[in-house]
Amino acid sequence: MSRIAPQLAKTLPQRSPGYLMAPFGWDDAHSSGTDHLEVDYRSPDHSHFTIAIPDDWTDQDLLDLIFLPPRDPAPQNWPAWEIPAYDFVTFRLFRFWKGEKKPDK
Repeated sequence: MSRIAPQLAKTLPQRSPGYLMAPFGWDDAHSSGTDHLEVDYRSPDHSHFTIAIPDDWTDQDLLDLIFLPPRDPAPQNWPAWEIPAYDFVTFRLFRFWKGEKKPDK
């Protein structure tokens, strides 16, 4: 991901669409060695969210994820970038909206 981060910075929305107007960012120096998508909600209830970005992801994969339409209103209606963590209990993004299976680790 760090190889496309400069280009992504020009296309990534500065705020999450329709979700608390939270700024996006990424950590390309994460201690795990894997780039991470970061969302800073600046809320006492949910201040920061971080999830690993697979090496094979492109700018378009991230934009597709960020701009996925919201699911039907429900108690577990979190934004698309949180679905892998909360619905699938994984801390790595994957293309669930395209039928991709969650990563093994």
